[in-house]
Amino acid sequence: MIKRLNFTIRYFIFWVLLFSFFRLAFMLYQFELFKSIKLNELPHILVRGAWMDASLAGYILLLAYLMFTLLFHFQGNQLKKVFNTLTFILLTTVSIVVISDMELYRNWGFRIDATPLLYLKTPKEAMASLKTLSLILFIAIVVLVTLGTYITYKRFTNRTLAEAKPLKWFYLPVLLFLAAAMIIPIRGGFGIAPMNPGKVYFSQNAFCNHAALNPVWNMMYSVSKSSSMNKEYPVEIDKSFARQRFSQLMHTDSTLKVLNTNRPNILIILLESFGARMVKALGGLPDVTPNLNQLANEGLLFTRIAASGDRSDKGIIAILAGFPAQPTQSVIKYPTKANKLATLSSVLQDNGYTTTFYYGGDPDFANIRSFLYHAKFQRFITQDDFPKNFRNSKWGVHDEHVFNYLLNDLDSAKAPFFKMFFTLSSHEPFEIPAKPKFKGKSEAEQFLSSVYYTDSCLGHFINQARTKEWFKNTLIILVADHGHRHPANLPNYEPLKFHIPMVWLGGALKEHNQTINTTCSQTDLAATLLAQLDIPHDAFPLSKNVLSKNTYPFAYMAFNEGFGFVTQTDTLVYDLVGRKYIKKTGVRIDRSTEDAWSFFSEYQKIFSEL
Repeated sequence: MIKRLNFTIRYFIFWVLLFSFFRLAFMLYQFELFKSIKLNELPHILVRGAWMDASLAGYILLLAYLMFTLLFHFQGNQLKKVFNTLTFILLTTVSIVVISDMELYRNWGFRIDATPLLYLKTPKEAMASLKTLSLILFIAIVVLVTLGTYITYKRFTNRTLAEAKPLKWFYLPVLLFLAAAMIIPIRGGFGIAPMNPGKVYFSQNAFCNHAALNPVWNMMYSVSKSSSMNKEYPVEIDKSFARQRFSQLMHTDSTLKVLNTNRPNILIILLESFGARMVKALGGLPDVTPNLNQLANEGLLFTRIAASGDRSDKGIIAILAGFPAQPTQSVIKYPTKANKLATLSSVLQDNGYTTTFYYGGDPDFANIRSFLYHAKFQRFITQDDFPKNFRNSKWGVHDEHVFNYLLNDLDSAKAPFFKMFFTLSSHEPFEIPAKPKFKGKSEAEQFLSSVYYTDSCLGHFINQARTKEWFKNTLIILVADHGHRHPANLPNYEPLKFHIPMVWLGGALKEHNQTINTTCSQTDLAATLLAQLDIPHDAFPLSKNVLSKNTYPFAYMAFNEGFGFVTQTDTLVYDLVGRKYIKKTGVRIDRSTEDAWSFFSEYQKIFSEL
């Protein structure tokens, strides 16, 4: 058993060092981009890259331990032959991916993912684009690299394996336990968020982030997501008609100005799970969000806004990129597509704004960090910026501490600034550092207490903010990332679950105590806000200006394998798998049905072209 353990340790180290070597080779191959790396960024690339390398090595060791379990009765020489064969196959595969990635990155600008596999559907055309000499050179390099790395493996890694003796059956549970333990390096540790591309992102320089990625891991990740991500659903409408109708749906003209300046400071507070049914001003419960209720009466209240999706990762994309949620995996988990989206923060940065994102948790969750880097946020404040004794929630640092940090940060912020704070205390499991408002122990009552807690933090923050000089020229936007099934335990497709609050506040607001009753979506915030700033929003084709004097009121929302569409008078919900309507009511439902399919058809077209 000792010989096998000795081998696996060497085997793990071999793979991690090999991937690190390939990383250095990749950076040198992209020499012009390599010169853009600052000296203090290089250690981050290597360390964070090794973290992802260890994840891939964990998969390989998982396979190794399973083989040891199946072949426990083999002699050492037999095991040596098996692992020699396995390693040669793995090295050949890795060499093909790594070498392909080096050249593809030079042309494409992103690390290898599932994209090359799409060309295998037409191998003749794919091969036609390659020069014969290039193909020969590629094969020769793959052979040389494979043989070189295989010789290195045989010389330094598998020497002790030949001395291994057959194992007794009672060692099998130990081997299975070791196999199961590989989940730790595979996930990247014990944190909530599993390994994802965002975990190795750290720099405003995209090449630094890309260099830290392991190309084999990235390709595996991309392939695992691509089957659902590239799924195209049939539409019940003529596509040429849909295209024409879509342009009419998204048409807007002159804007109703609600701000007293076109360059205000902007603060978006993204409220975790704040559904409209907790807000009295929107017909919800009267005593869950007393502060938000008061603020809704003081500011500009959007009464008919819907979340685009049902998860935080979809909400962040909807707010920042004006891009609707997907009926399957969120686009945020597919960086190749997500990184082609325009973002509110990047547009504002290009127009002179400083940008900061605040979140008391781990932004590696759901691959959020990688998208935030793409969105050109210049600073990130996360749980790592707080003392360890503040991290007393499963998700990180409770909202009161982050609100206080934000308040202090704003006092020294360079104007104009764009800041976004994503709260977390009202996320499951609804832990709060305060006495629960609602005494029951049901999940619904715990949820309502957590919302009440965050609302109290919000109220304290706004009261303090009013006393600050920066408040006079600041627009504060309160909006939820998504709704919640509680308090009525609604089904995932119910449109009421998607109804959320949005309130605009602050000294930059021209008029107060106003309501906007136009049906709209989270995705419309980008175009609406940019129009107020006299900044073009053409880069957000799926976002409309709600404050236009001529806008078509509607909201699209997505749930797993389905979508909903609501207007001022009509509601429809469609099951994309069963290909049937779950709900279809209203006074102009035939026209609304055409509009829903027109939007969905064009949305799918835009998404597929990313």
